[in-house]
Amino acid sequence: MRILLHMGQSKTGTSSLQESLTGAADRLRARRVLYPPLTPGRSHHHLLMSVCGQLGRVPPWLLEFLGGEEAATKAFNDQWAKACQIIRDEPIDLLILSSELLIHQTDGQHKTALAEFLKPLSDDITPVVYIRHPVDHYRSRVQQWLKNRDRPFPPWDLKLRQAILDTEAAFGQRAELVTFDRKTLHGGDIIQDFALRFLQPYVKPGELPSVRRNVGLSAEALVLMSQIRAEMGGTYEAARQVVHLIRLLEKLDISDPPSQPFTLVPEVAEMALRTATGHRWLVETGRLQIPGLDLDRVDGAPVPEWMRTAAPTSLILHDPDRLKRLREAVKRHQSKLAKRQSGADPSEKPKPRIQDLLLRFLFGKLASLQDRNTGAVPQRTSSVQGLSQGERNEDH
Repeated sequence: MRILLHMGQSKTGTSSLQESLTGAADRLRARRVLYPPLTPGRSHHHLLMSVCGQLGRVPPWLLEFLGGEEAATKAFNDQWAKACQIIRDEPIDLLILSSELLIHQTDGQHKTALAEFLKPLSDDITPVVYIRHPVDHYRSRVQQWLKNRDRPFPPWDLKLRQAILDTEAAFGQRAELVTFDRKTLHGGDIIQDFALRFLQPYVKPGELPSVRRNVGLSAEALVLMSQIRAEMGGTYEAARQVVHLIRLLEKLDISDPPSQPFTLVPEVAEMALRTATGHRWLVETGRLQIPGLDLDRVDGAPVPEWMRTAAPTSLILHDPDRLKRLREAVKRHQSKLAKRQSGADPSEKPKPRIQDLLLRFLFGKLASLQDRNTGAVPQRTSSVQGLSQGERNEDH
C-alpha cells in the first residue's frame, strides 16, 4: 500500500479538495483507495497534528467543537483505529491523508514523528505540496485572517525551503511539488489536477465532485468585520459572533459590489515578494516554475516595523464610502433581527411552517372530496380561517 500525504500549502484549494475526496470516499474505497474520516464532522485530517505533538496549533474553534484537546485526541485515535481495521480487512492500494497544517505548522522533529507513526502501514509515503505565488498566497491568507481574527500577521518569510527539506528528510522521499496557478493546473482546478497527477488509474477527474469553498469577501466587508470585532473587545467570543455576518456580507457584496477586487497595499505586496526566499530557492534549483515570480526582487529584506503592528486598513486598499454603506446595512439588519426576536416588529409575520401548509392542503382536498360526494357547497374549516387571499388560492 502507498500513502499520499497532502500537506498543503494553505490557501491552495485545500478545503475544496478535502471535501471532494470526502464526497467521493465510497467510490474511492470501492476502487481500493481510502480517504478516511479522521476528524469527526470535518473533511480534513488536522488531528494528525496530535501525532506530531502539535495539537495546540490546531484552530481553537475545531478543538472547541470536539470538546477540547483530550476529547480531540481520543476522537482521532478511535477514527485511526477504524481506518487501520479497514486497511487490514480490505485490499487497499492507496491511503490519502490531507492537512494543510502539516507543512508550515510542524518542524523537522514533528515531521519525523509523523513519519514514524505512518511507517508501520507503509514505507512508500509521498508528500505532496501545492505552492502558490508568494503575493497571491499572502493576499489570500490576509483574506482568511480578517474573516476569523483581529489582525493578520505581517508578510514574513514562511521558511518554505526548510519546511520542504525537513519533510524530505523525515519521509526519505522527494516531495511532489506543484505550482498552484489556475493557468497551469490541469482543468484550472486543484481537484482535477490532483486526480490527474496522483489518482490514476483509480479515478478520472470528472468522477470527483466539484467543490468550491471559501468564497472571498470584499476589502470593505473584511475591514468592517475587523472593526466590529475590535469594538466588541477583540476577544475570541467576539470573533465567533462576527463570523455570523459572513453570509450577510456576501449578499451585500452582490447587491452593492465593490469597485475593485481585494488588493494589497503596494508596499505590503512588495514585502510579501521580497521575503519569499523559499520560492526563489525552488525556482533557482529547478524544482518548480512559478509564473510571474520576479526573482530579482526577492532579497530577504526584514519586514518594516509598521507592518508588524499595522491595522488591517493599512494593509489593503478599500473604499471608505462603501465601508460606511456596509456598516449601515449591517446595523439595519441587526436592528431588524432584534425586533423580530423580541416580537416588537408587527410588520414581520412568522412564516407558516411546511407541515402546517401541508396539513392545510390535505384538509382542503378532503373537504373537496366530501363535497363532491354530497353535492354540498364547499365549506371552510377552522384550520384555514384567517388565511390571506394568496394562501386560499394556493390551497384551493
